[in-house]
Amino acid sequence: MNKNIIELIGENGKKIYFNLEAELVYDGYDYQILTPIDSNMGLDSDEALVFRIENGEYYIEENDDIINEIEIMYNNQE
Repeated sequence: MNKNIIELIGENGKKIYFNLEAELVYDGYDYQILTPIDSNMGLDSDEALVFRIENGEYYIEENDDIINEIEIMYNNQE
């Protein structure tokens, strides 16, 4: 499988595939910005999700302040 493709298991036990857009470190935590490959997630093609990675586990980031900081970091690296 392509290393830029991330496979996660959804709440319903189904596999969900994402494109890895960026890997960043913020406040001592590892984050990944992922865009869904499957449009059935209800997101537009230009929308992304921010995941915090701890011990190999993915946790969707819900804190708007952290998401905004990650977005600023991402935009400044290009």
